[in-house]
Amino acid sequence: MVHHSPQWIEVMLHREARGELLPREQQGTPLEPFDFFIPFQFMRPDTADDVRALFHQFVFLRASHERLRQILSADWNTRSRLHLYHYRDKEGQPIIIADSELQQLKSVLLNRQLKVFFGLPVEPIGQMAVGDRVTLLIDEWKGRQGKIERVRFHADRVSMRVAVNILGQTRSVNFDDLHEGDVIFADHDTEQLLTGNLVRNVEEQVVQLLGRHCRKGSAEQRRHDLPRLNRLLSYGAVDIEREDDRRRFTSLMLICASLLDERLLIDRYQSRLEQWLGADFLKSLAARPAVPHSALEAYMLVALFVATRQPQYRNAAKAYRKQHPDALPILGTLINHVRNLPTVTPQ
Repeated sequence: MVHHSPQWIEVMLHREARGELLPREQQGTPLEPFDFFIPFQFMRPDTADDVRALFHQFVFLRASHERLRQILSADWNTRSRLHLYHYRDKEGQPIIIADSELQQLKSVLLNRQLKVFFGLPVEPIGQMAVGDRVTLLIDEWKGRQGKIERVRFHADRVSMRVAVNILGQTRSVNFDDLHEGDVIFADHDTEQLLTGNLVRNVEEQVVQLLGRHCRKGSAEQRRHDLPRLNRLLSYGAVDIEREDDRRRFTSLMLICASLLDERLLIDRYQSRLEQWLGADFLKSLAARPAVPHSALEAYMLVALFVATRQPQYRNAAKAYRKQHPDALPILGTLINHVRNLPTVTPQ
């Protein structure tokens, strides 16, 4: 899809997903959920000009043909001067891409963004790039750190030239047969996040930062946490394969966005969680006490509470935890952290 105002179309797609744009007489009609990805959302002001120009107007929607037809023919879209429309090939056919291609695109955009965030050259090739500081884990070089000067990715291996300190002098060393695990990022935070289980690593840091935020910490400490929160939030474009992990990861991104008060990102992640939980279930929580069906639902409700401060979300998560004290231990930690956060009255 193509649209000339990525900020405006994101807001409208969120409202479309929640059913807010239906005619009055159709309000409350169940709608088929859909996902969307707007590359512009993940571009920083200093993103490379070639990437910005290439992807500025693109919007990727994952939905059935019927749901796409509903979106394109909706009044809010057809009556707009800047309307959403299909991007077509030379034969005039709408272009459809595979999920794998979209994941590659997300990886490229995220990688470029992270290089800018870490103050490194914006020339990524795969996950490592020229300018990255790395730690070598090859036996005879194990523990030695250096800086990548050249990297080449081949079908079955990686070759790299790394500048390392040898006897007090910087020497360029060629490594022609590197494989996964032979080299890791020297930056500790990056290394911890990108190795092992990404969701669990992000979760560990987000829960720690949430706990500090909820305690009566100093304003200086909160300012100190801002770079870490921004770094964690910058991983929002990562495509998580397992559905349960994707929902946990989205919950963590919502918590990060809420702690940073990033309104656009809060709306994005909140909308996804609300779609997964279902409008009927969320409305039922406001009407009467209810218990979530699973630990994952309770986990998502804690994230929604952090974003909205509506007490029924926290109460439902606490009720689940009380009935299932051994389910998902991290849930208890989250509930404990948010127990004293102020609430607002549901609308």
